Amino acid sequence: MYKEIEMTDRMKMVRKLYREGPAATQRRPLYYSGDRWISLGFLEGWEKYETAFTTKLRRSLAEAYELDSAQPIIDENELICGKPYFPDYEGEEKERFESLLSSFNMSPTASRTEVARTRADHICLDFEKLLRVGIKGVIEEIKQKRRELSQLSPESLYDFEVIEKKEFYDCCIIELEAVIRFANRYAQKAKEMAESASEPRKSELLVISSILSNVPENPATSFYEAVQSVHFYLFNMFGLYPLGRPDRYLYPFYEKDIEEGKITREFAQELVTNLCLGVSGYVFPRAACGFIVGGSDKDGRLVENDLTYMFLTALHHIKMPDPNGALAVNEMTSKEILSYAADIIGDGTTHPAIYNDKAIINGLINYGVCPEDACDYIHTTCAEISVCGKSRMYTTSVTVNMPATLLEIFDKHSPKTLQEIETLYFDRVAEFLNRANFDYMMRILEAKRNGYQPMRASCFVDDCISLGKDVYSGGARYSYMQPIFIGFATFCDSLFAIKKLIFDEKTLTLEEFVDIVRKNYEGQEPLRQYIINRLPHYGNDNDEIDTFAYSLYEKIEGLFGKRTVFAADFCMPGTFSYVNHASRGAGTGATFDGRLSGVSFSDGCCPVQGLDRNGPTAMINSLTGFCQEKFMGGMVVNMKFSKSVFDDDKKDVFLGVIDTFIKRGGIELQVNCVDKQTLEDAVIHPENHRDLIVRIGGYSDYFTRLSDCMKKEVIARTQY
Repeated sequence: MYKEIEMTDRMKMVRKLYREGPAATQRRPLYYSGDRWISLGFLEGWEKYETAFTTKLRRSLAEAYELDSAQPIIDENELICGKPYFPDYEGEEKERFESLLSSFNMSPTASRTEVARTRADHICLDFEKLLRVGIKGVIEEIKQKRRELSQLSPESLYDFEVIEKKEFYDCCIIELEAVIRFANRYAQKAKEMAESASEPRKSELLVISSILSNVPENPATSFYEAVQSVHFYLFNMFGLYPLGRPDRYLYPFYEKDIEEGKITREFAQELVTNLCLGVSGYVFPRAACGFIVGGSDKDGRLVENDLTYMFLTALHHIKMPDPNGALAVNEMTSKEILSYAADIIGDGTTHPAIYNDKAIINGLINYGVCPEDACDYIHTTCAEISVCGKSRMYTTSVTVNMPATLLEIFDKHSPKTLQEIETLYFDRVAEFLNRANFDYMMRILEAKRNGYQPMRASCFVDDCISLGKDVYSGGARYSYMQPIFIGFATFCDSLFAIKKLIFDEKTLTLEEFVDIVRKNYEGQEPLRQYIINRLPHYGNDNDEIDTFAYSLYEKIEGLFGKRTVFAADFCMPGTFSYVNHASRGAGTGATFDGRLSGVSFSDGCCPVQGLDRNGPTAMINSLTGFCQEKFMGGMVVNMKFSKSVFDDDKKDVFLGVIDTFIKRGGIELQVNCVDKQTLEDAVIHPENHRDLIVRIGGYSDYFTRLSDCMKKEVIARTQY
């Protein structure tokens, strides 16, 4: 049995530091722009290199200038170093920042243009390669590719494809060399701080200086170096780049150092906790970035080691929205680690989410991913699935508002049968997908031209370097679009209500029902209560409506098939809803399932909040009665349990829920452990619940900073 290593006083002080940072407190300083942290250094670099030959080169030169301008930040007690440098701009400096930001936002690579909606980050890098060869090794690989280009025939040197490759390689080297310089300045900073420090901090700073003098420039030689190398490479890209599978790529370093007595388990835990805290320092509000541990490797062996437990322990230590940690579970997963995960969840951590290892691997293989790569998957940020170090997923590329689309078809049509309604509905969705995906492809085209993504991200995504293409230009081995369908259960229950009331019971005409819904059920409360309390609802293990729901899922799958409307290898749909189910619900009128105007839609692939009345097993049976493996764009199942479920004498019941979910093929399960009274009190007295964290639609957030509609949605969920 694993015994959790207690959080040290040092890490408690580091946690306090991060909890007071901008991400935790939701301060929105000037340097937060859209989905990117943006500094004065970058903007000055953008201005300085205005005459660069191409926009991509200008972007990379600005990225390098940003790193060269940033001041190293090493806080007291930290063991893993690297924080975004964003001072408080005042006076003339503030005016200059605002002026430069305004100019930048009018440029092709502005973070507030349509280009930004292509998701510049949401990529997991090849950390094993970073630790094996270091940045210097990658630079040498790129230089060799560039030398091969120079050996081509004179005629080839004027080919646009060759020129584009050289441009990509030049951009990569510019950015990678800047990262090395930045690490060296951190090393120098630590050395200078050591001169005036007293023991034991003096010795710690000298170790930090030595480590940053070596990594990430060179291959890591120890567990400490490996952890520092990964964090340093990630924090300065100012985006959402997950940690991938750290109990795999870090374990050889850990195992060697433990065997040789170079490190203790207690100190290793401090490093892991510090690494996870570092993630929370650069993830902006209402976002997610994390890791997965556990699952099976490419040889089919279970990955379950000290680091698997330590990363789960770090989630428990931190108790913050990020990192968005997860545990991959299959038939080999031990009861011990599941029990440990349950203890952490039961303490209100909201992490880890539970992912179905076998179902996800099978789903990826069916989408064309080779088995060796499929086992190395990650939830890229919230719940969408991608392959570590080899893929470019266009997450939430298109959002289909399912309940609103159903309402819209009655604006122009007067269908006479249920089949006609369904045909009109899915024809409209298909039309929307065609149009929206064309628009998205245009944004990808623009991003390909201007290099919206930092080129150093592509350096650790196969096969970008070998092909001489960044991820937007087709360099990634796997590329998928991931449109999401929000409010599925609200839509399903609505269409089923039409079926029952209009075509089965014949108590209303369709025209009458549409008019009642458009008037927000005014004067029709008995009808609304009949719909809510007497008609079947998805999520209660009712064969009639469940079969109806599965037919709708099949129709969603059928929208894609062999259609050539996507700028990627395949399209992976999902019902992952992020916060859109609440925001879109807040702006949508009443629906046919009895939902009133302005109320949140159902979240993820879950039942309508509060309408799953037959217990957790019935809910799971409904949600897993069809094959979810086609929906790699995210299939979030939120469940809310009372704390008593996690007592020692009852915990086996919760473990049974996980077992049932996994055996029936559910993709992702995430749990809130908080009672309704606490949530309601947090609405009235937010000052008493600043640290209350809840699961939303694939990520966690502080309850008190949610919108009113989202708060009501979380409270309305059924508690088991």
